[in-house]
Amino acid sequence: MTGHLAFALGLGFLGATAAADIRELLPEAVLKQVAEETSGEEAKRNLDTLTLQHRMRASSQFDEATAHILRKLESYGLDEVETLQYPADGETLFGTQKSRPVWNVRFAELWEIDDEAGQVTRKRRLANWEAMPLSLAQDSLSGEATATLVDIGAGTKDSDYAGKELRGRYVLTSSQPEDIVERAVGHAGAAGILSYAPNQRSAWWKQDDRLVRWGHLGSFPKTRSFAFMISLAEARRLQQRMAAGEEILLQGKVDASHERGFYRFATARINGADAALAQDEILFTCHLDHPRPGANDNASGCVAILEVARTIGKLIDEGTIQRPARSIRFLWPAEIEGSIIYLSQHDDPSRIKANIHMDMVGGGPETKAVFRISGGPMSLPSFISDLGYEVGHFVNAHTEAFAGGADVAFPLISAEGGKEPLLALMEGLDMGSDHDVFREGSWRIPGLYLHDWPDRYIHTNFDTAAMIDPTKLKRSAFIGAVNALVLANLSERDVPAILALLKRNALQRSGDLVEQLKSLDAADAAAVARIHFTVERRKVHSIEPFAALATPLHDEAAAFIAELEALLAPPQASHAETDDTVYVRNATIKGPMNAFGYSYLEDKYGAEKQAGLRLPAYTGLRGSGGEYAYEALNLVDGKRTVSEIRHWLTAELGPVPLDVVREYLEALRSIGVVSLQSSGSDASQ
Repeated sequence: MTGHLAFALGLGFLGATAAADIRELLPEAVLKQVAEETSGEEAKRNLDTLTLQHRMRASSQFDEATAHILRKLESYGLDEVETLQYPADGETLFGTQKSRPVWNVRFAELWEIDDEAGQVTRKRRLANWEAMPLSLAQDSLSGEATATLVDIGAGTKDSDYAGKELRGRYVLTSSQPEDIVERAVGHAGAAGILSYAPNQRSAWWKQDDRLVRWGHLGSFPKTRSFAFMISLAEARRLQQRMAAGEEILLQGKVDASHERGFYRFATARINGADAALAQDEILFTCHLDHPRPGANDNASGCVAILEVARTIGKLIDEGTIQRPARSIRFLWPAEIEGSIIYLSQHDDPSRIKANIHMDMVGGGPETKAVFRISGGPMSLPSFISDLGYEVGHFVNAHTEAFAGGADVAFPLISAEGGKEPLLALMEGLDMGSDHDVFREGSWRIPGLYLHDWPDRYIHTNFDTAAMIDPTKLKRSAFIGAVNALVLANLSERDVPAILALLKRNALQRSGDLVEQLKSLDAADAAAVARIHFTVERRKVHSIEPFAALATPLHDEAAAFIAELEALLAPPQASHAETDDTVYVRNATIKGPMNAFGYSYLEDKYGAEKQAGLRLPAYTGLRGSGGEYAYEALNLVDGKRTVSEIRHWLTAELGPVPLDVVREYLEALRSIGVVSLQSSGSDASQ
C-alpha cells in the first residue's frame, strides 16, 4: 500500500484513528490514586468560605480570602507558602497594566422616599452595600443626592438625552455605568446612576429579570461619580410608573474612596525532585477577585487548584506517588492585572514551562454551563493542548459511560454531586481570562484553559455556592492534576507517546482542514494550508523545552507531516494585494494591549482614535475583534510580513482584509509597541 493511499484511508476513518488513552503517559495506578484522593466535597467547603467575601482587587475582603487560602496551604504542608505583595497605587506601570488603586467602601444605600412638605419618609430600599455588595457599581466614589429619576434608555446616543433635564437628577440606564458616566454625569450634570445592565450575552440573556449584574465605573475616572445596580424587573417597574406620569424620588448615599495600598497574592509550590529540573515550574493560576458571591466565577477555579495542591501534596507525603521532577506552583492573583504584574516582576519567566488556568469550572446543571478545555492560540503551537484534550477525552468517555449505566474505572463523582457526563468541548483560542497573559507574545508560555461557558448567572447575585456541583469540581481538579503530573515528569521516555498523540491529532486536524479550504479562494487556501502544516511541525518542536527530540523520532514525525501536506495542500496561488512590511515587537513593553481596568492602547493612542480602529471590532467566521487584535500582535516576530500575519489570522479566525490588519499594526507602531524592521517574504514561514 502506498503512503498516499494509507493516508487517504486514514482520513476516511478519523474517529477510530484518533482514539487514544492517557494511560500511555501516566500509569493507571497513579491515575486511580489521583481520582480517589481528589475531593469535590473538600473543594466545595473551601468555596463556601470564599463566597462570603466581596473579593475586589487589593481590598480587605480580598485579603481575607487570601488568608483562607494561605491557611489551607499551610495545613496541607505545601512548600514555600507565601504572600506576594505589589503596590496598588494607581500609578505604577507593570508592563501594560497600570496598577489600580484600592477601592474601599464603608457605606452605600439607595432608598425611594416621600417628601411631603419637607417631611422625608423612607418607602423602600433599592440597594444596600452590606446586604448585596453587587448593588453598588465597582469604583463608585463618595457622594449623596436626593433627587428624582429620569429614564435615558441606553444613554449612548443624542436621542436618549433629547428634551430631558438631567442636572441634579438620577438617571436610569440599560448600559454599564462606565459607558455613560461622562455623558450623563460629566456633561449633563446628573447626580448619580441607576443601571440595570443585563447579564452577559448568551441564550438566556435578559431572560431572568431577577438578576442584578456586576457594574463598573472607571478605576481612573475623569468624572467622579457613583452608580447603583438594580434588576431588570425593578427597572421595568420604575419605567412603568414614570410612563404613567409618577415622579419617583430617590435618596442615595455612598461613602467610598480610592486609596493607595497593596495587591497581596497567595502562592505555594510543590518542589521538584530533580536538581537539574526543579527550577522549572508548571504553574496553576485562577483569579481570586470577583464580587460576592462569585461562586463559579471564580471561587470554583480557586478551590479547584487548591484541591490539586492538596491532592498531589498528600499523595507525595504518603509515598503513594513520587515527587515530580519539575516543580508545580500555584498562584491566586487578581484577574489579568495580577498575572501581568506577576510575570512583569518575575526573575525569569522562561522557567514557567506551562500554565494551567482555571476560571469557572464548577457550574452545575442549573447554570446551563458547558465545560471547555482550550489549548491556546495558533500563534503558540504546543503539544500541551493535545495532552489536555487527551485527558479531557478520557474523562468524557468514562463519565459518559458511567452516566449511561456502565461500570467504569473512573466515574469521577462526588457523594454530594451529580452523575451527569462531563461532555467537555475541546477548543483552541478562547479569550477572557489570565491565560491570555501567559500565551501573549511577550511571554509565550503555553498551557491549558479550563472553563465553563455559558453560565447564565455569571457576574450576578445568583452566582451562588448552591449552583456549584462538587462532582464538576472533582473532575476539574483531576484533569488539572493529571496534566500537571505528566508535564512535571515528562522526559525522553515519553516522547514516542507524545509524538504518536500528535500524529493521530494531525490526521484529525488535517481532515478538518479539507473542509475549511472549501470556503476560501485559491490564494487564501494555499496560504492557510501552508500555515496549517507549519503549526503541526511546531507542535513537534514544542516538546523540546521538556525533553530531547532524538533525530530519528523527529525525522519520522517530519516525514509524516510532509506526506500529509503533499497529499492535501492545494497548489500555490498569488494574492492580488500584498504588504511585505515587517514589524518587530518592542521587548520593553510587555503584556496585552487591553489589560484589566486599564487599556494601554487607549491610554497611549487615545480613546477616540482607538474607537476608529477596525481590527479590534472585526468579526470573522470563527473569531471576534478582540481575538484578531490579540493574535495580530502575537504574530509580530520580526520575520512575518503584514501579508503573512493576515494569512495566519485567516487560518485561525477567518478571512480579514489586509488594510484592516495594516491599520492596526501601524497604530501599534505609532505608540512604540512595534517598530519597522525590514521587508520580508512569505518564505519566513
